Amino acid sequence: MTADENTPRVTAKGVVLAVLISLVAGIGLSEVLLRVVMPDWREFYSGRFMTSVTVLGHSPVMAGRPGFDGYFSQNNGDFRVRLQLNELGHRNPEPAAAANGQIWAIGDSMTFGWGVERAEMYSAVMEKRLGAPVYNLASPGTDICGYQTMVARMPKDAAPKATVVGLVLENDVRIYDCPAEARESAAQQQDRPDAGSGFSLLEVKQYATRKSALYNFFAVSLKRVAFVQDFFVRLKLLNKPHTVNHRVASEQMPALAASTVNEIVRLKSMLQAGAPFLVMVVPTRFEIRDATPLYEDLRLAVMKELGRRGVSAVDPLAAFTAAGFGPTHFKHDGHWSALGHRIAAEAVADNLKKTNIPNG
Repeated sequence: MTADENTPRVTAKGVVLAVLISLVAGIGLSEVLLRVVMPDWREFYSGRFMTSVTVLGHSPVMAGRPGFDGYFSQNNGDFRVRLQLNELGHRNPEPAAAANGQIWAIGDSMTFGWGVERAEMYSAVMEKRLGAPVYNLASPGTDICGYQTMVARMPKDAAPKATVVGLVLENDVRIYDCPAEARESAAQQQDRPDAGSGFSLLEVKQYATRKSALYNFFAVSLKRVAFVQDFFVRLKLLNKPHTVNHRVASEQMPALAASTVNEIVRLKSMLQAGAPFLVMVVPTRFEIRDATPLYEDLRLAVMKELGRRGVSAVDPLAAFTAAGFGPTHFKHDGHWSALGHRIAAEAVADNLKKTNIPNG
């Protein structure tokens, strides 16, 4: 046997196998090392502090995870805030039982204070401005049907002395039938209790955010480089910041406004009769930034319908426009900055000061 016959031969299969083993080993080692040097990698996943809640007769809602205490960060660098949730998952320092006799703030992620510290939330700022306690029972990612669910799960002996609803025009205006939607959701859950939503790019991203320090490292690094972010936007792997997600047609506005306000009236009926009830109509980013006539028409249609149904409302658009779009919103995220919350709090508090809110 010659020396050449004793020398192992390099094959294409062997090269591919060696490369794959090296890649897997490298990725695994990188994952382990990043979990050590970047211990806050889990902070970018909102599912850590959110959970699904079901209340009989109402639509399911995503609510805060009871007792959560930790940090939440935006991987594009917009914010890092501490979240402390009570036993019902509310971003409130007191238990839900303490809500009795307080002013209630109801809404979605904007009212929840997405991206700002608790002291900067408009409910907290409003509390100081009014000198009266405010209980925040907001739930990120929901709408008026979810607001009804959140009220329904409050302690039965708790009632507000006044209520403020943050109606976000970008997310909350649609054709509703909350009782029918609740029945349909319950039927679907009974028929397919373990049914998933199927494979999607969003689910892959959520899974990677939840499970991989390496993915979060690259997401944080790349999303903070402008030209890289622009490249991903062109590939449609990322959405361009502050773009219109939900378009409405002008001919739909009367029906949209009527249906939306009808469910607000239903929400009001769930609360103590005679207690002040105020809707803050949150203007769209596109009207604040661009004075878009379509969204001006939408806001005015909703305000008109609220007035027709006898529901008090406050419109903070002028104050937001005066302050400017950039200072009142995060750079990439559609939520308010601390300044935006302060402007909202001032508008609501000034309106409530004119209302005869009972003491105690």
